[in-house]
Amino acid sequence: MAHADAFQSAPECLRIEGLSKSFGHFTALESIDLSIREGEFVCFLGPSGCGKTTLLRAIAGLELQSRGRIIQQGRDISWLPPQDRDFGIVFQSYALFPNLSVAENIAYGLRNQRRQRQQIQLRVNELLALIDLQGSGSKYPAQLSGGQQQRVALARALATEPGLLLLDEPLSALDARVRLHLRQQIKALQQRLGVTTIMVTHDQEEALTMADRVVVMNHGSIEQIGTPQEIYREPVSPFVASFVGSMNLLKVTVESRQSVHLGKQLLSCQPHDLTGRSVALLAIRPEEIRLLTPVNAMNEADLITAEVRYIEYLGACLRLHCQLEGAQQPVLVDIGQTALDSVQASRGSRVYLQFPESMNRIYAHEGH
Repeated sequence: MAHADAFQSAPECLRIEGLSKSFGHFTALESIDLSIREGEFVCFLGPSGCGKTTLLRAIAGLELQSRGRIIQQGRDISWLPPQDRDFGIVFQSYALFPNLSVAENIAYGLRNQRRQRQQIQLRVNELLALIDLQGSGSKYPAQLSGGQQQRVALARALATEPGLLLLDEPLSALDARVRLHLRQQIKALQQRLGVTTIMVTHDQEEALTMADRVVVMNHGSIEQIGTPQEIYREPVSPFVASFVGSMNLLKVTVESRQSVHLGKQLLSCQPHDLTGRSVALLAIRPEEIRLLTPVNAMNEADLITAEVRYIEYLGACLRLHCQLEGAQQPVLVDIGQTALDSVQASRGSRVYLQFPESMNRIYAHEGH
């Protein structure tokens, strides 16, 4: 995956300025500003109803914005109909023509551009090879699996060599194994072709593994834009922290700019500007908490004791559901099997937790 810095020098492909969209009294998008560079793979990520699909449809011209502008390659496309915009689109439902063969589906846009027959055939063959479906051109969509149909839809979208590829939850209708395989194929294909791509998804794992940058949306607004690493490691709000990955959000009392009380325990934390507030939220991921043996705990400071309520097997790790003593708050701790054996933790046992200062993120507690 290319780092976002690699695209800073690339020309701008798409710019969105002050984009808003209302349906009657409901505001679906509110003042969206976004710039996307050529060759980038950007994911719009968020829960259902956050506005991500509406934003994609506005870029495609399938939904006209109430206010704002959309500039593609220096050209204002804000009010142009879809057919006059330079994009290819893949929908969740594939939307293949059932009465056309695979080859005819892929060739559909090329025929509309009145390309020569031989040129069309060469392009279709090239795309069939690209999506690993050589020899399937004469088949019909009903004869293909869901993953194969989605690859055909992808080839059809790429056939006319669009400047922008739009993917509207293209993998959500597929089963887990096919989804994982196709995810890798789409990303490899995008990198090989260098096509600027925007994908809508509510699946955080999809966004983190495929995107160069992630746009996290909530209630029609952008909460955060960043690389997958930035979104995961440096979430700017409790919403982003809890939506992307697993996160403990614990109520704490503010002591100073770099310390908080969790129950009776004073903890050091990342610097914050909430000293005027009495209550805040401490965010820490389950894998960032250290679980110590009684012997190791004797030599450590800033420890919090907790009781293990139950242990959940997650395959790559085990998740301990604990109850903090003194704070009466639940906390999740992820740990490998070997590490769990060394601390000899089991249901009902007392454990010692350490919250590393660099991992303790502090956010405002709404209403306080």
